[in-house]
Amino acid sequence: MKKIKYIVIVMLLPLVISCEDFLEREKLGEETFDVYFNSEEKAVHSVTAAYSDVKDYRFGWTLWAFGETLSDNAVYSGSDADNAGFELLKNFNGTPDMHYVTNKWRLCYRGINKASQAIEGIASMDDDLFSSVGFKNRLIAEARFLRAFFHYELVRAFGRVPVVDHWVQSASEKIGQSEIDDVYAFIIDELTMAAEDLPLKSEYADADLGRVTRGTAHAYLAKANMYVENWEAARDWAMEVIKSDEYDLDPDFAHIFSFEGEHGVESIFEIVYHDSETESGAFTNNGNFQTLFMLPRNITYGYGINQPTQDLFEAFESQGDEIRRDATLLTTDEVFEIELADLYAALETAEESGDPEAIADAEADLEEGKDRLTFNRTGFYNEKMYVSPENRSSQIRNNANNIRLMRYADVLLIYAEACAHTNAEDEAREKLNWVRDRAGLEDVTATGQALLEAIYAERRLELAGENDRYHDLIRLNKADKLTGWSESRKYWPVPQAEIDVTTGEIEQNDGYSGSN
Repeated sequence: MKKIKYIVIVMLLPLVISCEDFLEREKLGEETFDVYFNSEEKAVHSVTAAYSDVKDYRFGWTLWAFGETLSDNAVYSGSDADNAGFELLKNFNGTPDMHYVTNKWRLCYRGINKASQAIEGIASMDDDLFSSVGFKNRLIAEARFLRAFFHYELVRAFGRVPVVDHWVQSASEKIGQSEIDDVYAFIIDELTMAAEDLPLKSEYADADLGRVTRGTAHAYLAKANMYVENWEAARDWAMEVIKSDEYDLDPDFAHIFSFEGEHGVESIFEIVYHDSETESGAFTNNGNFQTLFMLPRNITYGYGINQPTQDLFEAFESQGDEIRRDATLLTTDEVFEIELADLYAALETAEESGDPEAIADAEADLEEGKDRLTFNRTGFYNEKMYVSPENRSSQIRNNANNIRLMRYADVLLIYAEACAHTNAEDEAREKLNWVRDRAGLEDVTATGQALLEAIYAERRLELAGENDRYHDLIRLNKADKLTGWSESRKYWPVPQAEIDVTTGEIEQNDGYSGSN
């Protein structure tokens, strides 16, 4: 369903941790906080606004640009200018003044501040304004989850970051960074509280699909605990998802990423998009801008960015994993067959006619069509994000395909990894093999470290193109395989603009110049 529209409410103030003076000025003609929260409808809008930054194209860009193209799964690609512009980050020589990292920081904190404002505003409202107290509590829980989610995105990217647990209203308020374990502790506390008041997925109306559920909170509790190696908690929270009977593996792997597979049996959290005829600007659309980035260049209207690597292809080949390979990697030949279907059909008709001149002309037209594909650096495209011509929006930024942020297979692999670390190897193998069985692969019988390595390999193949690979390499101490990588550069630089306007509260990450 495409019915959740992410409404940005003008009165909601964006947050940059080091706020600017205009935040202290009261804008004339707008509802203030004190009077805005006076109806259930406005409470709903305030939470919906907190979702909106997840849809911002700059936020979505950071998911794959850092999660995939910094890893061995993909190259940035695109035009020479696009590729060169990302080269410093790809080689782990990024600088604190790059807009890429600034966007991630500011959009996450903007989302955090919207969520905090919703939490405080709704909590202050009279219960009688709501259809039920349960609904009021659900809205607060949704906002609390989103506040945790944005912190989760920040800590994975920057390491030490400021924890913001309230609505920041004044430029005079300065908040320093917290240690990584403390950030995760905050995230876990927020998710735990949110889970108590969130409904199950099956309890939502179709119009609300895309909003976070109890299963969403439990899944991210499992994942957050995985990152801090709290294996018993990771195992237990993953089991909450498993035993809920709300989710299952889609028997058809490719179906998960189709339009028909949206909000399917495996979906735990996804970003909802729709094709709007009236909203098509870079910042005024409800479509999936990321598809525009990833469609093959010039043979479609796409930019040809985020191309999977030969290394990833060989990882699939080494496992004999044809099912997931074919649903993840779109080859150049497949691009031609889909995008030039009319030219292939014309050639077939010419060949049937037996007319040498017609055949030669059709062959020339086909070769000319193939030449339209440019800056093809690897021979592969991310099929999980590909939209075929018949389903493609006429508005280039407005493709309606959703992005899957959390799937049941991820939870099963978290559970397997946690069990392998807690002397429950039979359980680990069982859940690992559930995922492998769907891919048509033989069961794993390994033990000890070999079992863990099998789980790590499975995560790469199962989740390829879904923006987790670099973060997995970091947490597993395997990132040294990446060209130019060093321990001092495993996190991104803190935006210099944030450092410059503080009085020492924000410090630069180790390995980068420009600290206070």
